[in-house]
Amino acid sequence: MMRILNSEQIKAVEAAADESGISYLRLMENAGSACAKVIRTRFDNTDKRRVVVLCGKGKNGGDGFVAARKLFENGYDVRVLLVAGEPKAENAQEMFSRLGELEVPAESYAPQSERQRSLLQKADIILDAVFGTGFSGTLPEDLQALFAFVESCSGFVVAIDLPSGVCADTPQLQSRPLKADLTVSVMALKPALVSFPAREFAGEVQVVSIGIPDELYKPYHKAFSFTDKDVASLFPKRAADANKGDFGKALVVAGSYEMPGAALLTSSACVECGAGLVRLAFPDCAYAAVTAAVPEKVLLPLASNRFGRISAQDEKRLLDALSNSTACLIGCGLGLDYDTKALVRSVLQHANVPVVLDADGINAVCDDIDMIREAKAPVILTPHPGEAARLLGCTAREVQADRMTACAALCEKAGATVVLKGAGTIVSADGKRFSINLTGNAGLATAGTGDVLAGMLLGFLCLGLSPLEAAVAAAHIHGLAGDAVAEEAALCSVTPSKMLGVLPKVLSQFEA
Repeated sequence: MMRILNSEQIKAVEAAADESGISYLRLMENAGSACAKVIRTRFDNTDKRRVVVLCGKGKNGGDGFVAARKLFENGYDVRVLLVAGEPKAENAQEMFSRLGELEVPAESYAPQSERQRSLLQKADIILDAVFGTGFSGTLPEDLQALFAFVESCSGFVVAIDLPSGVCADTPQLQSRPLKADLTVSVMALKPALVSFPAREFAGEVQVVSIGIPDELYKPYHKAFSFTDKDVASLFPKRAADANKGDFGKALVVAGSYEMPGAALLTSSACVECGAGLVRLAFPDCAYAAVTAAVPEKVLLPLASNRFGRISAQDEKRLLDALSNSTACLIGCGLGLDYDTKALVRSVLQHANVPVVLDADGINAVCDDIDMIREAKAPVILTPHPGEAARLLGCTAREVQADRMTACAALCEKAGATVVLKGAGTIVSADGKRFSINLTGNAGLATAGTGDVLAGMLLGFLCLGLSPLEAAVAAAHIHGLAGDAVAEEAALCSVTPSKMLGVLPKVLSQFEA
């Protein structure tokens, strides 16, 4: 797992490392060396050797001096521009003097210098070491102009720790940062690197270690992001003599006359994710639409009300199916009326197995969220920002302004595992520790992709994963499926059906 630490936590870990005998100077040397190694790994086997390093006067600039020295020692043509004068931080001063001993060209940045502008235009790699975790506020106008010029150049931009102009602790921007192609985040991810709009300026993000022992991070293990390897470790290996009973019975309660597709998408996703048996409960008025594409599901058509939604008159048949299930999903495409609310309440009251509450299942409890807390079995909520806002009694904008706080509030209010959907989906089981998903793309912002996510989550519950594990795995793999579609199609053409088509191949990466 990749840790996510804010600026104060970074300072605390560095201080603990210094007290343990790893000096601040050594940490700076390690950070700059790690950044240089990332660049060399990418470019050593190319003809790209011209590097311009933009250095500030603080510790980030010190990291840049080290990286410049390491690249110079390995045959790169390096030039250093001091964009805020000579360094002020003591350790950065020491690294600057070491740079001078090698006679690496370094000079103060002059906005009117055509020669310096030419250096930037011809550079293959531009290393941003101006501001790091200590930055806050607005960039000076001269640096905004410099960064705008850098973005017009063809060089590959690498940021050390953060793109300059991004505050580590918030994704909100007060001025336009320097847009990087690659950000080498030192020690851990920073909150700004996992949330928009700041995340958009980071490009690819790679975390590097600087030799700090794991035990020094333990007090700050609050937020993290799962890697492919982490997610793969969650899945049990299928025994050679397994049968369908070993992989659970899923109950999907979804669909309506107006939205039969939701039932198809979510139940299909559940099938693709390996559930042993998928039973689909839906209103019988949608029978023709549902039966057009459900060869793998067991059907449970229920009585329809006058709105084309499942009638509460068939509650007993639904509860009988629930009693013979491993996990249940209710809400996708149900529509919202008295019957929906009654059925959701009944499922929550009677379920002895995990229940995924999605879409209209969430809307059905907004007026009485206590029914989630009172449920006997674990509940997993999967709201988008608008649904989260209705549950919390605020606006979607307020949810988006501080998504982690909103997720924590939902956990506290509902006593449930929460999957707060959106760019950088956040998952938490207790409101104290958070997983932030880094897969996916803007193409997922279309109707039906949430139905696929919910079905995947249900399928993983049936495989035996815990609610938290299933939620983290579903969010991660769902995003990868969206990315796989985006590689072959335009973002505007990423659809739930296409995602189902690539899901088997994506899932093959995670089989034990």
